[in-house]
Amino acid sequence: MSSIDPAFAANFTIRYGEYLNPLPEVNSFREFMRLVPPTDRAGKEFHYPIQSAISHGQTLDITGTAYALNAARSPAQLEAILDGCDIALRETLPYSAMLKGMNGASKSGDSAAYWQPFDYIMMTLLKGAEHYNEIALMFGPGPASTIVSDIGVVATTAVFAGTGPNYGSATHPIVQITRATWASGLWNNSGSGGNASGGMLVDIMNAAGTATVETNVQIEGVVDPQLCQVQMFKSGSAVAVATGQRLLPAGWFNKCCVGVQGILQNTGTFASVSAATNPVWRSRQFNVAGAMTRARVLQIAAKLFPNGLKNGLTAFCNSQTFADLAEETHTLTRWNANEGGQTGGIETKVQGTTRLQYISPVGSIEVRVHEFMKQGMMFFLEPNMGVRVGASDINFRGADGRGELFLELPNNAGSELRCISQQAPLLLQPYRNAIATGIVNTGDDTSGS
Repeated sequence: MSSIDPAFAANFTIRYGEYLNPLPEVNSFREFMRLVPPTDRAGKEFHYPIQSAISHGQTLDITGTAYALNAARSPAQLEAILDGCDIALRETLPYSAMLKGMNGASKSGDSAAYWQPFDYIMMTLLKGAEHYNEIALMFGPGPASTIVSDIGVVATTAVFAGTGPNYGSATHPIVQITRATWASGLWNNSGSGGNASGGMLVDIMNAAGTATVETNVQIEGVVDPQLCQVQMFKSGSAVAVATGQRLLPAGWFNKCCVGVQGILQNTGTFASVSAATNPVWRSRQFNVAGAMTRARVLQIAAKLFPNGLKNGLTAFCNSQTFADLAEETHTLTRWNANEGGQTGGIETKVQGTTRLQYISPVGSIEVRVHEFMKQGMMFFLEPNMGVRVGASDINFRGADGRGELFLELPNNAGSELRCISQQAPLLLQPYRNAIATGIVNTGDDTSGS
């Protein structure tokens, strides 16, 4: 920073650039999975019937006589029962910041503030709510004593050399996440930004997903995304970072809904219906064990065709998977000859895509990129047949249903704003959906395991 001669220092002003928010926006599962209409939202819980078998009381005969009929074999119906989980967030606003914001705001930096403080708190609280709701919809661990999914697994080489080895070590551990469970976009939005009291808090689960070994560990930020590295810290913790430990947002064990990953991988009971005895409640699972290709996408579609799927699929993948699929379309491209028989009649040929679509026996398959998708995983979901059940989407409304959840702090010079949601994902026909795991992409970030 250059210095100024004291004789001229008072002559110069401080200039500020425009406000910049580099954090990524989320391609929302909340958009893909509609919230059920108000008439279907939870009083006590959401119930809906499922036809699990048709009538089979058939009789054949060739005698031409008044033959006896076989007994009826009745159809079967099941009832799915599900409720949402609450996710509440809070933020405080000092009176002094509120007063200063009254002097004007401009994101170009030419007013007293970039944001009106109240607007800023509303914005960042909403982004936080979107962040945690998206994690819950995708990777909610469920309310049972064993988690069904997580947001990352500690790699074979658990910490980067020279850091740790404990979560409370003076050299804050740089934890390495497995290649398959790494979701760079999720961690980019989870850091503290240098704020000692900020950042996402996570609980550390054992490898079996049955118990927490440490709680409220702060996420300081991504260190090297190419190596799947996230720096974490909890003051005073003597718990060692260990291979296979599983990560969850703090306080989610035993308290969260089952996310889409858990529904797709369910082989037991979910929403009071057993997938073990009812095939309609069991999604198809595929271990790709390599790169995702057009052929594998179509094979997955072919497996779902006998289940009655006809209105296509929406596939969600990591950006590295999308890059491989898009590159494959380039290798399959053929240029038509021009009128003179020469190839390459157009001087500039545009390559690449922002959207992929495959035509299959089940209809159109649209491939979407999602910032939070893990590198080794891909969801294949039936459009318009995934919903969010529960009482409310993200909501700032107060007890009267009109004003915001905006409270005056009784013993402090400031106010508090809160928001809350109460919802859970539900795939109405699980056996028309699929999950692909074991994907190994060409450009994967990797910690070595």
